[in-house]
Amino acid sequence: MHRRRLLLAGGGLAALAGCSGQSGDDGNGEEENGDEEIDPTYPAGFDENGVTDADEALSGHETAIADRSVEGQTTIELTIPAEDDGEDRIQQLSLMTQADGTGTEFSRIELTESIAETYRSGDGTVYTRIDDGENVQYEAEEIETPEAVSLGTFGPALAAADLALDDVSDDDPRRLTYSGSGVLDEDTTFGDVEDVETRIVVDEEGAIHSFGVSYTVPDGADVEASFEFTYDDVTVDEPDWLDEARGK
Repeated sequence: MHRRRLLLAGGGLAALAGCSGQSGDDGNGEEENGDEEIDPTYPAGFDENGVTDADEALSGHETAIADRSVEGQTTIELTIPAEDDGEDRIQQLSLMTQADGTGTEFSRIELTESIAETYRSGDGTVYTRIDDGENVQYEAEEIETPEAVSLGTFGPALAAADLALDDVSDDDPRRLTYSGSGVLDEDTTFGDVEDVETRIVVDEEGAIHSFGVSYTVPDGADVEASFEFTYDDVTVDEPDWLDEARGK
């Protein structure tokens, strides 16, 4: 049997900033603390032991980023094992999304043999360019984002993992890094999952910065992906094909 693994992880994970307690005499015989360790504020759906409610955690993420500019990057590579002595087949999907928080958005989906880009202006007008390698066409409707790259797809994995708080950064707001494993034992978008490992970085306001999942599937293909969010100071530029799309 083959093993299918989904790895969803982002770069830029926050490292633990150590806090060392210091005490000293202030001259009046009273002790005063130096670097005092402060407990983090746990976002909705989380506590010191991990995730208390996966749906609440994901909903809190959406609320935390609703009015922020954001860029997301996901790359998924699917390796389909050869049945005989042939070569494995590899299919790749890359998704980049940008939103400036004022209604202007851009997305780019790259498949193995095609590229689709969508631009939404601040007034809600949508233009989509599709290049299948042979022809280029423009559409007036937005392309559908694959379900596999939605955070909601991984809610069951987040709920199943027995997480532990590994790191707390000194950012403002602080970022909390959790990791752990568990048994999912249910059918998902990627097949019948058994073991699951997760790693998630979330800040005190509930915004997820990276989310990593590793699934073990009894039989199937190997799937690897990278996924990360960056926030604020994100600008959305008009694509160079926009004038051509407007002329269609």
